Amino acid sequence: MPQHEFEIQFHESERILEVRYPSRPTLESYHRYEQAVRQTIASLGGQWNCLVDQSSLKVMPPELPPRIAELNAWAKERGMNRTARVVQASAIAELQANRILKNSGAQGTSAVTASRDEAWRALLA
Repeated sequence: MPQHEFEIQFHESERILEVRYPSRPTLESYHRYEQAVRQTIASLGGQWNCLVDQSSLKVMPPELPPRIAELNAWAKERGMNRTARVVQASAIAELQANRILKNSGAQGTSAVTASRDEAWRALLA
C-alpha cells in the first residue's frame, strides 16, 4: 500500500466495511479517502459494521481526528451499527481512537483493539 493512501474494502457477506490507514496519511489523501468512503457508504443501504485498521500509524496527524469523528457521526446516520478500530499498543494511539469514538457518538457501539482478528470478532459477536 502506498504510504499516503487509504484502502477501502466492503466484505459483502459479513456487511463489514474495512478501512486500512496508510502509514503517513496527508490531508490530501484523507480528502480523497473521505470522498470515496462517503460514496461507498451511500451505496450500502441497511445496517453494516466498520473495521478501521490504523495500526500502521504510531500517532495520527492532529488535523485528522476531528474530521474522522465527523465522518463517523455521518456514517452512524447512514447505517453504521458498530465499529472496531485496530491501533498500535500505544497510549497516544488508544487515546486518539477513543476520543474519535467519543466525539462521534460511537463510544457505546465500538471497540479499540490490538489486532485485526480481535476487531473482526468484536464486529461479528
